[in-house]
Amino acid sequence: MTQKTLGDRLISIIVGTLGSLVPSGLTSAVNNAVDFAYVRVMGLPFIVLGYRQSGKTTLLEWLKRDTSYLADFDPDPTAAGGDPVGVFNAQVDGELMRLKPRRDVGGEYAMWETDWIDLFRETRPRGIIFMLDHRNLYQHKDALNFVMQMIDEEPAARQNLKMVLILVNKVDLWGADQTLDDLLDDLRNETRRLKSQAERVGYRYHIAATSVLNGTGVGEAMGLFFNAIRPKPRKA
Repeated sequence: MTQKTLGDRLISIIVGTLGSLVPSGLTSAVNNAVDFAYVRVMGLPFIVLGYRQSGKTTLLEWLKRDTSYLADFDPDPTAAGGDPVGVFNAQVDGELMRLKPRRDVGGEYAMWETDWIDLFRETRPRGIIFMLDHRNLYQHKDALNFVMQMIDEEPAARQNLKMVLILVNKVDLWGADQTLDDLLDDLRNETRRLKSQAERVGYRYHIAATSVLNGTGVGEAMGLFFNAIRPKPRKA
């Protein structure tokens, strides 16, 4: 079993100690301190998964560059084992946040039971971003079902999970011919399973149409996602 990071253990100790010592009226101050520790110091742990060439690497680059336009970005497919991604700062919904994705992993079938599960276990993420698009629908379905099965079978890794965000990417390519609802109609079994699992496990989920290359919908989706996975979400 993956051990908690030193920072996570220190926060658990601090919260437990303060929770037993301070009056209930100061609980908000403790929550604020924990939120600050994750958002501004340690980094919010999350992972990005999805079938090959759905935009995972591009999304991480979008966040790191703090830009809404990535038409010049053309990464090579991510190799087995993935690429390390260090903690970095990003402007999210008008707030500077420290983000902690750990690794950029590929989307080939062979990587699901190795890289994806390893990343899930080592990160114990507060959120999962799953990316798909209008092509290779059966492979996207398989990948999404694998992620939901992984969540079911890895209770220790999912213990901090607050949100699963589905990004239906490349809307600049499919948006003129069909709506998001049209596209999701072919994923109705998967979305029903997602809704059921979210209620049972206790996380939120959201589905959004985006184009990471031109920025359509990405800022709004990232604002919603990172607000949901921080220890003390802001009120809308």
